[in-house]
Amino acid sequence: ITKENSDITLQYVYDMEKGINISSSSVKGSRSFIRLNTIRDKMVFFAKKFKELYGIDYIINIPEEQVISFFSDMKNGIIPRKDGKTYLSTADYAKNFRAFWHWWQKVNKKLNKEIPDITADLDTSYDKPKWVYLTEEQIRKLCDNAKYEYKVLMTFLFDSGIRAPTELMNVRISDLHKDENGKLVLQIRDEISKTFGRKLRLMVSSQLIKEYIKNKGLKQG
Repeated sequence: ITKENSDITLQYVYDMEKGINISSSSVKGSRSFIRLNTIRDKMVFFAKKFKELYGIDYIINIPEEQVISFFSDMKNGIIPRKDGKTYLSTADYAKNFRAFWHWWQKVNKKLNKEIPDITADLDTSYDKPKWVYLTEEQIRKLCDNAKYEYKVLMTFLFDSGIRAPTELMNVRISDLHKDENGKLVLQIRDEISKTFGRKLRLMVSSQLIKEYIKNKGLKQG
């Protein structure tokens, strides 16, 4: 990257390490080394991309219109990753640039220079993540290759949909009852539920849970 971009990146990183010129809307104090490395990496990324796409040698010279277009094009896949795929979590990139720009505004304000906020209209919203799930067949395959205790736990979690860890860690033997067919029914008590108490019929894990209770010698308490 150019010397100008290198210098401003170092200045920004050093300020964040000391915790100075922090935006009024941000948490005060020095940033962690992980955060500082992230700042450095993102600044180098912006410097290279602005040069490559717009011929801009100094990151602070980018116009507001190109800033908006840049992050919009990243989100829509017009500016792809190196592997040709669309960037994920573009909002994180936008937030990193906005944080840098607010720092730049504060630095200049101390010198009695007003810098307009070109990041005010940046889209920093997150897309809803894709739903990731395992089928019953995949759960069975996973459990068959797990140690006994994990097999019981995973099957129970899959079958009941109980919230972990809050509801799960408070289940008692007395919360389990048999229905007319001998299947176990789990009663999630109001006092341990995040929302409301409810009954859950265990269709997959019933026999495994009964065996586990017997093998471990668990009693109602």
